[in-house]
Amino acid sequence: MDLGIDKRVFVVASRNEEDLAACGDVLGAEGAVVVGVDSIDGAVSEVIAGHGRLDGVIAHLRHERPRQLLDADLQELESAWAEVEAIAGAYREAAEAMAIQGRGRLVTVVSGGVKWLDDDTDEVGAIAGLGVLGLHKAAVADVAPGGICVNAVLRGARSTAHQVADAAAFLVSDGAGYLHGVTISLDGATSPAVF
Repeated sequence: MDLGIDKRVFVVASRNEEDLAACGDVLGAEGAVVVGVDSIDGAVSEVIAGHGRLDGVIAHLRHERPRQLLDADLQELESAWAEVEAIAGAYREAAEAMAIQGRGRLVTVVSGGVKWLDDDTDEVGAIAGLGVLGLHKAAVADVAPGGICVNAVLRGARSTAHQVADAAAFLVSDGAGYLHGVTISLDGATSPAVF
């Protein structure tokens, strides 16, 4: 399927090698240049400097082992929020470059736990994910007039790296140019909550 993303440049940030490989496979098969990094910090400016453009950012919020919010220490909470801040900073920098092009895509992959907490949910990660989704809602009004779409993928516990990559590839494609502030849930309808 032609997603209309050939010759475009994307940053994909994840600490998980499988996620990086899957996004590289899916977007690379479309002819895109994919720069995979394990941290979003500084990646946007490096890609813009190296390629002269940036068409999209796909940031995977780190998925941790199940952690209960009330059992988390202050360092865990600060670390989770630091990731939200890093994504916000990268999006701000990317949006400036994308506004010049009149087009861009910002996608974050967060835990499906943001919509339904169960015993296996990383509650600390879910709170950070809700922070990113709030960022998305606020950013849409600011960047949509410049042709920039801000969307998210909720990763369910059973979602594969390729399923997540396929959803993210759709959200960065031309066909998703009308989607702003959308959240795609990849949980196989295992949670009763609608988000």
